[in-house]
Amino acid sequence: MQTLTDLAKAQGVSTQTAYNWVDRYEGHHGKGSFTSQGSKHPSDQRKVVYSDDAIADLLQFNGITLPTAEPTVTVEVGNHCTSLAVPIIEGEFSLEQFRDSESLVFDDPLSVATQFLSVADQLIAAMDTDATQREQRLKLTRQAREQVCTKAQELQLESRLYRERARVVDTAQTTETDALQQALATLQGLGKSTAPGQG
Repeated sequence: MQTLTDLAKAQGVSTQTAYNWVDRYEGHHGKGSFTSQGSKHPSDQRKVVYSDDAIADLLQFNGITLPTAEPTVTVEVGNHCTSLAVPIIEGEFSLEQFRDSESLVFDDPLSVATQFLSVADQLIAAMDTDATQREQRLKLTRQAREQVCTKAQELQLESRLYRERARVVDTAQTTETDALQQALATLQGLGKSTAPGQG
């Protein structure tokens, strides 16, 4: 017994598609020819269920074939073998008889790798340290060069200004000194000369 919703889920289609099948069926067989076969669900009176025969008839009319159940068979293997006792194989075997070559090997290759990695790590660390120091030295040198160049330009400018200032001051100083000397000479010339024997 199935509802139309159950049928739709079983066929992998929407519930509306199942209702369309019913409309197509009743359009051919007459209104109510399918729905009249339904009965109330025993545990949910709101649902209507249909017998397997009614569902099969609906699907067949809409061109949908129900899968036929495959027959179940049982296959027996049977016993047609003669069991033999497991032989005991003993002795020593050498794989040399299967080889025709030799190889060079390290007894402990992982130890070799460990040593190599340790040395390589130390070299990488040393190179990184040296490169960092060189970069720092370059940075300091660049800073020093910038400071020196700036101060050198300032010194060159100040030296020109100083030369000009010194020239002006020296010229003025000489002029003032000459004037002072002339004033002293004039003053000395105004002094009364004293004749010998007169006091």
